[in-house]
Amino acid sequence: MVEIILSVIALLILILLIWALAEPHMPQFTVIRMNKDRNTSLRVLFFSDIHSEYCFIKPSYITSLIRRESTSGIDAVVFGGDITGDPSKLARGTEYLQEIAGCCREHNIPFLGVTGNHDCNLTKEQEDKCGFTNIENTYVEIKGHVIAGIDDSGRLERRWHDPADLPAGKEHILIAHDPDALLHLTDPDNIDYMLSGHIHGGQIRTPFKVEFLVIRKDELPRQGIYAGVHRIGKTKVFISRGVGCVKLPLRFFARPEVSIVEF
Repeated sequence: MVEIILSVIALLILILLIWALAEPHMPQFTVIRMNKDRNTSLRVLFFSDIHSEYCFIKPSYITSLIRRESTSGIDAVVFGGDITGDPSKLARGTEYLQEIAGCCREHNIPFLGVTGNHDCNLTKEQEDKCGFTNIENTYVEIKGHVIAGIDDSGRLERRWHDPADLPAGKEHILIAHDPDALLHLTDPDNIDYMLSGHIHGGQIRTPFKVEFLVIRKDELPRQGIYAGVHRIGKTKVFISRGVGCVKLPLRFFARPEVSIVEF
């Protein structure tokens, strides 16, 4: 009887390991509506967290979505930061983003982005090679919406930043790699919407949220906010699960995600 139980446990562990190894290869396309009004005025394709050292979603997957969704209209493609966690793999991450940038130019779509905590040591020259327009500490206006970005200082000497002064009378959309940034803004009520990544949806989801209570120190996940759409104060926030993996080439109940976000 004991041998049977041990065999069943071993089989379950093997199945879970196979799933965790397979899930990073299983991208999910999601459509996120940020307001109840179905009359969409702005459509953004959003992806985050390439982590080129452990990214199994090819850039062709994202460019195929851009080409397909552009027939319905895409007003901007936005990258939420974290090109690579391994400096030796930066070239791979740069090429990844360059391919997406080329597709955006082909369809005359702005390609905007910010950097993440793993990118904080990149030079401006290295960032420029990636092909997106860095909107940290500035903003662009598209169809009456203001899309602003903020910098990420990295996690060792954490500093939180505010966006640039934003024009009044328009909807403000903030791109911040780490969603915890919203908790540290001087005037969070000035931000209508925010798009973020960083948390990977937990990446390897465990019972009782152990990864958030023990391993990670992020604030929002400890409140049960780690992926999807949430109302935080007066701001509606979407947190993407990202496309790559950090530290380990594994995911569990946190499939890679690329999204169309409608405002």
